[in-house]
Amino acid sequence: MSTQRHDATATEDTDEMDIDSAEPSVPPPRPPTDPNTDSLAIVLRDSPDWLAYIRALQETDVVILLTPVVIPVSQNPADISDPFEPFGRALARRHARIRHVPYTSRNGITSTHLGFVKRGHVIILCFAVSRDRPLRNEVAEMTFAISDNKPCIVVLCCSPMDIDVAAHFPTVIQTAGYSPPTLEATAALIFGENLQSQVGRFGGYSGANPLQPGVWPVEQWNEARDISRVLDLWTTCVSSRFAIDQQTFASLLRRPGYAKHYVTRQAVVRGSGSGDILGFCATYLSYADQAGERLIASIAFLFVQSAHRLRGIGLSLHSHAISQLKKTRGVVRLQLGSTFPRILYGPPLDIPLNEAWFRRRGWQVNREVSGQGRIVQDLLLKFSEWRYKEDPFPPTTPSFRPCTQADMAQVLEIVEITCLEQAKMGWFDQYMSLMNGPNVKDVVLGFADNAMVATALTYTPSCGSQISSNLPWAGQIGNDVGGVTCICVHPSRRDLVLGGLLDACVENLHDQGMKSMFIDGIGEEANALLKLGFRQWAQYRDIWKDT
Repeated sequence: MSTQRHDATATEDTDEMDIDSAEPSVPPPRPPTDPNTDSLAIVLRDSPDWLAYIRALQETDVVILLTPVVIPVSQNPADISDPFEPFGRALARRHARIRHVPYTSRNGITSTHLGFVKRGHVIILCFAVSRDRPLRNEVAEMTFAISDNKPCIVVLCCSPMDIDVAAHFPTVIQTAGYSPPTLEATAALIFGENLQSQVGRFGGYSGANPLQPGVWPVEQWNEARDISRVLDLWTTCVSSRFAIDQQTFASLLRRPGYAKHYVTRQAVVRGSGSGDILGFCATYLSYADQAGERLIASIAFLFVQSAHRLRGIGLSLHSHAISQLKKTRGVVRLQLGSTFPRILYGPPLDIPLNEAWFRRRGWQVNREVSGQGRIVQDLLLKFSEWRYKEDPFPPTTPSFRPCTQADMAQVLEIVEITCLEQAKMGWFDQYMSLMNGPNVKDVVLGFADNAMVATALTYTPSCGSQISSNLPWAGQIGNDVGGVTCICVHPSRRDLVLGGLLDACVENLHDQGMKSMFIDGIGEEANALLKLGFRQWAQYRDIWKDT
């Protein structure tokens, strides 16, 4: 997470990294006389919306930070530090790949800078401007000329703030000099954060901020010690519909060989026991298909205590979890949410989501595209409200019946094709777990023209199959609520058999004493099911990315 500072000028024969004494010095930033004026950094212009671009960076994108070599804020002759290093560190806390390259006023942008700019995805170009040191337009013009139309954010560090600067660049931020609190505020502004409560107004900075984001130690959880505290954290972070008992919660987290969960703790005095859990991240691995060589890596959920947010805890957990998951051979997809066990399909819509934070981690979260924030729903049907009616004149009459062991080879073939064509990760394992077991009858089959064209997997809270332990919410709603999942229908037969297949599932569950049916992970077909009597139970964002 640290920034990399590159002494570009040291590789040029005509450049020196020492401050050029022949140049007019820049006075250190000073606050205006009115402490209630604007904040430490303001956006003067952003006509191409480049700030929105930088707030949605991929984690692999590189940001090039170009800063002038200037007099340190302290004006101490013995101080040889770069005043803009705090800016690089502040940016690096928000995006991992920051490359900091200073430039001198004498030599401006050199061939070394050109190499960095060519490799970058976003350029942040800083100037230190005062009445004695005007804006160097030629530096900006050279940077724009070699940037290949990449987003280029110009930061004018003005002393005083109200200096009149003729800066006609597409995106311009003006700051009150280049003191550490000003540069922290500027980084926050660039990434769309509001840190007014932390850095204050002009003249209101009171030194180091105890809540400044940092890197936190992450450790693997201990179920016996941590389960009750993690459940408490879960309960405070989710809505009441996701209330769950400790035994079921523990069973969902307890998947030896396929799950690793991580915590951050409150620091404690040595010998006084373990600290309170400030954040928790649950991760899983599951097989993607029949071959058993491709894996889905899931961050099932990541929660931080509300009083301890914006301190780097979530980022520390996220970075550690992703690092560990990527080390596993065969991982082809990273997911926010989980496949099986399906605790949350993805981030629930009724839980506030810091979209900019997740975009900076490489997740797309607000597009109506599969994997990039498309809305997916869990639905609930009371059998008394079921409104399905058979088509009196179908082109061919479909039929439905329970599965037998003799059917399973063909069932698995249909499921495998569905998984490949529709990217239904983890479904094959759910069907495979029923092979040669008593719960094979829980699979409902659909036929048209004597060919198997559809399958659906039903379950009840007490059926004893793997699927009932992987999908907890039907049983949490009530002991008389069954479920149907992993519905596979041949695309050409969907309109013909889907309604009848669900009707057969309703009948199957009703015969076992159920009064309602839960169906999970429904996308574009949700509206059609709502017309049949289903009601919305929960909504999620479908978020994943292939590796």
